Amino acid sequence: MIVRYSLFISLFILFIFEGTIYQVFAPDFYGFPYELIPRWMFMLILLMGIYRGRGYGLLHGIIFGILYDIVYSPVLGVYAFGMGVIAYVLSISLPFVKNNLAITILMVISGVALLEYYVFGMMTLLGITDLSNDIFLTVRFIPTLIMNLIVLTIVAYPVKLWCQKVDSEIQ
Repeated sequence: MIVRYSLFISLFILFIFEGTIYQVFAPDFYGFPYELIPRWMFMLILLMGIYRGRGYGLLHGIIFGILYDIVYSPVLGVYAFGMGVIAYVLSISLPFVKNNLAITILMVISGVALLEYYVFGMMTLLGITDLSNDIFLTVRFIPTLIMNLIVLTIVAYPVKLWCQKVDSEIQ
């Protein structure tokens, strides 16, 4: 029973971790000139969508996108729509994608890039942020992608094995 809900529990723990613990130890508090935004929960949603199917990616993308909107965003619906659509589009469960870890990592980091740029575009469109595109790219976008890529390369294979274990337990 716990194995079935272990992915959901892990997503919720990552949701809390991204918003509380990471913010306390964030490098920009200590004079680091770049903003590093962890998207670990979203990366797990994308990996889960790839390894377990589009339905899982879409459902968890919308659920945790709504939570993200309620807790972190001044506008409701931006993260819910973005996470849901990106998770649905990139959750390609073809055997070629599932078996090739490099393609999976490329797809997930592309999803993070799409989400970051989508949220920036929506916040700019709504007048919530006034960052220029150049500053966004150099201060937030590229450092965030690099940090998330490093984390993703470390955890992608264990998450693949974990999803396979969950699938075999459910069967």
